[in-house]
Amino acid sequence: MMCILFLHTTNNPAPNEFRLILASNRDEHYERPTRQAHFWDDDPTVIGGRDLEPGKEGGSWLAVSSQGRIAVLLNVTGENIQDPACNVGRGFIVADFVTNKQHEMQEEYLERLSKSGHKYSPFNFISIDISSKEIKVQQYSNASGCKNQAENIGSGSRGWGNSIPDRPFSKVKAGTSRFKDIVEIYGKTEDKDILIQELLSLLKWDKSHFPDPELQRRLNNRSASVVEKTSSVFVSIPEHGYGTRTHSIILIDEKGQVDFTEWTMKEPIDPLNPTWLSVKHTCQMENC
Repeated sequence: MMCILFLHTTNNPAPNEFRLILASNRDEHYERPTRQAHFWDDDPTVIGGRDLEPGKEGGSWLAVSSQGRIAVLLNVTGENIQDPACNVGRGFIVADFVTNKQHEMQEEYLERLSKSGHKYSPFNFISIDISSKEIKVQQYSNASGCKNQAENIGSGSRGWGNSIPDRPFSKVKAGTSRFKDIVEIYGKTEDKDILIQELLSLLKWDKSHFPDPELQRRLNNRSASVVEKTSSVFVSIPEHGYGTRTHSIILIDEKGQVDFTEWTMKEPIDPLNPTWLSVKHTCQMENC
């Protein structure tokens, strides 16, 4: 799974500014069954897509809870599984954090996750805890070369991809720069419709950012053609049945209203002539 995430947060928004702006692509095999973003049956406070892959049903890559939580999971490619004998599905990391059935603080959950990180294939996990006073963003990666503990991320704009956070791909750096410009120009509530369209354009950006030494190093077992096709924000590799199949945008205003918009390819997916389905869900953060 190759994905990309752009995030902007502020703890001191002006009355017409969004507190949080999130834009993300999910890149996955076209044949992998998925349920579109919806209010979850087992926890109606949560909005997100869900994996329907046999054995991994119920996992997710991105979800938001009106209880004040957002979680995003990104694969870290080009690394060995830490412990193949106990490798388990990573999608439940997102579900466990946003449903919070154990009633843990953000730090407590991440501390517990760090103790079991060796059980999973390499990943970057971005956890967001939202209250009336602040938005606390923390990143945790179990990949080699990373601290085995969560790190606080300050306010502002940031991007993540499928490498370790300190060595981003070129498309993440270029995408984050474009994302910052979009937020600066259109990050006001009165420009919401334009903001969404600009973010969607970013997520559909198919410009190649190649060569990219970090991407090439991590995909050194793939052909040059495949590596180059993964160097854009929007990935399309139809000959391998793989590419960007879902766009997600989450906006939270200063009053705590959440707008979650998702565009996803209708299954069965025809990557050369896809039908895009869009849904929009809204909710109110209960502690804002």
